[in-house]
Amino acid sequence: MGTDAPDIRPVRTAEELRAFVDLPFAVYGRDDPWVPNLKRDDLALLTPGRHPFWETARRELFLAYEAGRPVGRIAAIVDEKHNGFARERCGAFGFFECLPRPDAAQALLASASAWLKAEGMDFMRGPLNPSTNYTCGLLVDGFAEPPAIMMPWNPREYAAWFERFHLRKEQDLFAYRILKQTAHMTPQVRAELARLKAEGRFTARASSKKTLAGDVRTMLDIYRESWSKNFGFSPLSPKEAESLVKDLTLFLDPQFFVLFFHAGEPAGGMVAFPDYTPLLKRLNGRLSPLLPWHYFRTRKLFGQGYRIILFGIREAFRLMGLPLLVFDYMLEKAKGAPDFQWVEGSWVLEDNAPVCDLIEDFSGTITKRYRIYRKDLV
Repeated sequence: MGTDAPDIRPVRTAEELRAFVDLPFAVYGRDDPWVPNLKRDDLALLTPGRHPFWETARRELFLAYEAGRPVGRIAAIVDEKHNGFARERCGAFGFFECLPRPDAAQALLASASAWLKAEGMDFMRGPLNPSTNYTCGLLVDGFAEPPAIMMPWNPREYAAWFERFHLRKEQDLFAYRILKQTAHMTPQVRAELARLKAEGRFTARASSKKTLAGDVRTMLDIYRESWSKNFGFSPLSPKEAESLVKDLTLFLDPQFFVLFFHAGEPAGGMVAFPDYTPLLKRLNGRLSPLLPWHYFRTRKLFGQGYRIILFGIREAFRLMGLPLLVFDYMLEKAKGAPDFQWVEGSWVLEDNAPVCDLIEDFSGTITKRYRIYRKDLV
């Protein structure tokens, strides 16, 4: 490693943007638990004009160079939609990756901080990639196992680098696992479920290929209403929501998507996504003519695990036992799948005691902890 200060440069060209997207592949080896996104998806997500997030947001991307070679990256982000909703001047940072170069990490964080301060932000928060509606958080506990689909993994030293820059914990996010072989409920929970089912105040409907797009829109409405008062919530724009509808309808298994109704009104629901990480690991960031082969080799693994990516109960129905009914429905559905081994609830805010208690009632245990950091800029 040289003694010169890291060279931090803003991304300006298509070639530099490709270097930004490629950088994690220099940080991680094939044996690391990290699961790569498809490079084409990351390019689209980071490109204003290609992804609807940037219609109400702006960003600056930075690369750190040593001897002319990229060794680190970071994004500084101003999400005006979030700031208007939350009535705050939050500058986000995200997409952070760095080779074992502590000085480069500090220089990247300093560059993001300076840009956000120049944009008039009061504090910086992250990692958000680029908001809480996408991947977020820094893994601080639970490094041994790979993450579930659309959850991050990072080296242990990142936390120390953040703390050296005087970033401090703002909120932790939990990943809970429920294992088929050890799943159980207490007698009290079983009795309460039996009572709720006997009352029959709610009806459940699994989604289908025919209703999937409309059901996703309904679920996003429930999500917005039920999560809007939680930490870090950022509303989706109509175009973001439609983009998400398009993405989810491509890969969702409708039988693991349920909506509950009360007197015909949508009251709550849950979406569990098959864990495609074994396939993504084999693809290593690229689609290729070998995709059918990789799919064939990993397809039985998809059914072993599921991640709950959307869960919401409208406020009027939360004290009527609906959270228990929704969770029980989905777990029973998963248990009926021949290859099912586990389901992950992630992420869950550490201060969301009702949801933490609910998952623990179904024998869920925390297997990973992610952290959102904050630093004041004024």
